[in-house]
Amino acid sequence: EDADVVTLDKLRDKEDELFEDRVELYFSRDHQMEDYYCLEIDSRGRVLDYRGSYYRQLDMKWRCEGVKAAGATFDKGYTVEGRLPLTTFALMGYHGGPQPGARILCGLYRAEFSHNRSGKPGEQRETIHNRGRKPNGPPPIEELISWIDPKTPEPYFHVPSSLGWLEYF
Repeated sequence: EDADVVTLDKLRDKEDELFEDRVELYFSRDHQMEDYYCLEIDSRGRVLDYRGSYYRQLDMKWRCEGVKAAGATFDKGYTVEGRLPLTTFALMGYHGGPQPGARILCGLYRAEFSHNRSGKPGEQRETIHNRGRKPNGPPPIEELISWIDPKTPEPYFHVPSSLGWLEYF
């Protein structure tokens, strides 16, 4: 649910998705996040995919083979869905892909944005994602939501404490 879905009609490039409402998934092979993979899906189903290494090393050129996503908005929010071929997990280093009963370290997050309706100039916070990028127009108000509280001073996703286990059935 989202009473104020923030979506850009036109992206200058894939990284403009960083100024929109979206769902994020991270897959890591280890608890230190030495090598992890990120998929961010906006309300229109557009995907920002990249690879990371703790701490704050992002390879924005990496592409996730075979990812498919869709998104839709409705009166009270939006929904996203996506799929990855099991072979994609093998390409990420999960040898043989997930097998029944296998567990994968994963992060599930929501970047929740709202339009600034105060009439006052908005201030853009510096985050790992925007890295100094500026949106066209006033910056949206940002809130970050994680399925696991990473216990960081400010909401932040790119830390090992934000990961949990997904079990493949």
